[in-house]
Amino acid sequence: MPYDELSDEQLVTLVTQGETQALGALYDRHSRAVYGFVLHMLREPARAEEMTQEVFLNLWLKAGTFRPDRGSFHAWIMTVSHHRVVDELRRDRRQQNTLAEAGRDLLVSGLMPEDGPEAGAQRSEEGAAVRRALNTLPPEQKQVVELAYYQGFTQSEIAQRLHQPLGTVKTRTRMAMQKLRAALSMYQESM
Repeated sequence: MPYDELSDEQLVTLVTQGETQALGALYDRHSRAVYGFVLHMLREPARAEEMTQEVFLNLWLKAGTFRPDRGSFHAWIMTVSHHRVVDELRRDRRQQNTLAEAGRDLLVSGLMPEDGPEAGAQRSEEGAAVRRALNTLPPEQKQVVELAYYQGFTQSEIAQRLHQPLGTVKTRTRMAMQKLRAALSMYQESM
């Protein structure tokens, strides 16, 4: 029997047995709805495409968690998508708050002084402190920070460029920012 004639529940059972064509059939049936929902929530086509792929990868890895006695597959995959989007939005908010706090800390601490000869000398010294702090990071964390802050890549672009999952890039960025903040606060205290 062709896969497109099987029910969603039958296809999920085949996915749990490692049938990639069954996953493809489920993707063909439901990816547009998942993508449309995610796009509506995130309003970024590239991120929506990535997240749609992640949702179906998660299906491949965790198909056994689907319980047909609790509802339809469509309802289940849309619920999984909703949870994934909410997690992503929360992560974005935390990261924005962290970056905003870092910027506010820099302004309050005087690391962005007015222009003038003393300001130039201070910026040079601060730049050296930032480079020293960057050099203390593990290579994989330093790499994502340099790609983001010195070359202007988004986290999605970094993930593609490094052939790493987006979540890995976000974790490395978050950890690097925490370490840099700690290192730079020690620099500020020594001034």
